[in-house]
Amino acid sequence: MAIGISPALPLSVDQVDGPYRLTKTIKQAIVQNFKNLVLTNPGERMMDPDFGVGIREYLFELENLGIQEEISEKINQQVNRYMSSAIRISDIRYTRGSSYEVDAVSVANSNAMYVHILFEIISLNSVNVLSLPIFN
Repeated sequence: MAIGISPALPLSVDQVDGPYRLTKTIKQAIVQNFKNLVLTNPGERMMDPDFGVGIREYLFELENLGIQEEISEKINQQVNRYMSSAIRISDIRYTRGSSYEVDAVSVANSNAMYVHILFEIISLNSVNVLSLPIFN
């Protein structure tokens, strides 16, 4: 029997892990949980209708600065409520480019708006970037 922390998403069969591929490290599990928090629409999670940012709901509005501030606030509120003991948000950027750099964000022609969230996994003292494409 394979040993892991949780099923890795999206679910897939794995030759080593068996019926479901598994997350193997605390870092993988926390990053996956954070990504799920950002992508889940409020009301989508059973028994907890307040869970989730629902970032895809803002698909055609991301270039509006007011909307970006609203999304950033929602991300921070959700992290404070559900993951405050695991992660700390350092920065949130919105670009048409696909990569986040500490001093600058590279911009590329793209049909996607990217949300880049710089965060620290507190227990591991590990800085990470979650970059999510929101396709137009």
